[in-house]
Amino acid sequence: MDTKQILTDLRIERQRIDRAIVALEGLDGTGTVRATASGAPPAPVKARGRRRMSAAGRKRISEMMKARWAARRKQVAKLAAKKTTGRRTMSLAARKKIAEAQRKRWAARRKQVAKPATKKTRGRRTMSPAARKRISAMMKKRWAARRKAAVKPAPKQTRGRRTMSAAARKKIAEAQKKRWAVQKKAAKKITATMTTVETPAEAAAATAE
Repeated sequence: MDTKQILTDLRIERQRIDRAIVALEGLDGTGTVRATASGAPPAPVKARGRRRMSAAGRKRISEMMKARWAARRKQVAKLAAKKTTGRRTMSLAARKKIAEAQRKRWAARRKQVAKPATKKTRGRRTMSPAARKRISAMMKKRWAARRKAAVKPAPKQTRGRRTMSAAARKKIAEAQKKRWAVQKKAAKKITATMTTVETPAEAAAATAE
């Protein structure tokens, strides 16, 4: 883009506007030329028309304005991006504060979680003698019940021995009867000898029997 040519065109246009302003200031309200203080009319001003600027000059000016507005839009976009990104990128001090707050928060949570465990351990250590005595008595009863449960299978074995067959029971009953019969005979003999006086002949007969 030829900036020198654009500047010359703009200066020419400025001069034309200045001349037009001077010419308008020299006219009165009726459209005639106003006299000056000396009585002489002002020097005529050559007014140049607006057609003085060529189409190429106008095109250059429009391109320059477009480029200028594009540059402005870029700057505005950059500033907006900086503002938005500035909110997301916090400073080191702010990050440090947030990290410290998080650490304190987690430390408080750990203390709250650890509090019930410490209470339980303290409760076990501060046990009264009466409570210890009760616990020992309960443990003794518990172990006694376990020992009884361990000894219970022995009666099952004795019961198993008692469950004998009918033939064995019959044999045992017959042996008991014979035993009791022998004992009865012996008792009768003893009572007979004690109540009656035996003669030699009866004694010999008793011995013979």
